[in-house]
Amino acid sequence: MTRMNLMAYTLSAALLAVVSHSGAARAQIDLPPDPLGDIAKIAETHRLEIVMADPSFPVRTTHGTINGKSAGKMELQAYVSLFCTEFGLYPPDLIARAQLKCVVLCRELSFADQLRNAIPDYEHDTLYLDVSRGTYSRNYLRKVIHHEFFHIIDYRDDGSVYQDERWETLNPDSFQYGSGGKAAQDIPQTSLLTDEFPGFLNHYSTTAVEEDKAELFANMIVDSQFVENRCRKDRVLNAKREQMKKLLLAFCSGMNETFWEKAAKVNRTGK
Repeated sequence: MTRMNLMAYTLSAALLAVVSHSGAARAQIDLPPDPLGDIAKIAETHRLEIVMADPSFPVRTTHGTINGKSAGKMELQAYVSLFCTEFGLYPPDLIARAQLKCVVLCRELSFADQLRNAIPDYEHDTLYLDVSRGTYSRNYLRKVIHHEFFHIIDYRDDGSVYQDERWETLNPDSFQYGSGGKAAQDIPQTSLLTDEFPGFLNHYSTTAVEEDKAELFANMIVDSQFVENRCRKDRVLNAKREQMKKLLLAFCSGMNETFWEKAAKVNRTGK
């Protein structure tokens, strides 16, 4: 059953055994049956290990240490269905080409002692998601998932995240990106959609080329109507949207118009 071996059901199908990367059972978390079935399906379809209990921290990476704690049952219950809906949008081949192997759902997530909502760990093919931060907004949580996963796509696309000369040529000659997303973590309004920044969706998009791309990708999925309205009036942003579609289609054939139509349907109906 491939990575479905990481899932073990009791007779009631209400207990989920989360297994470590080595395959050894670590813990059990009570979850209602429906989310349990959904997350098992995501794990099987995308050949992912999904860790929801006793995640291993700290995790050492070249650029800093990832830390976090186990999420509580109620936090997981509130998050799992959202995660499944969003990850369920992706064609399995996209996950495979991005070489994502593991998703860790946790709380109090941090990188180099700075709290983060999510962290893409390229070195270990893992995406960490904090299930407790940002719960004031369901749409915000949805965008975080897509934003951070795009960073992994961006890395696997050409081995580079922090440089994209072709993308930068779409900006006005006078524009220069800021000092990166790290410097904007404590700015409350940074990720709010606005028309204040021509060519960009929000302040966070102006901080770095990788954040510009990731913000556009996330909002093309979650807030497609806003993006559409902005693109009608902003030729730079429209050019970026077209470039985003081209690079994704070149990376994975499943990222075609059918994918974008599916995402738009989820926005309209919620499923």
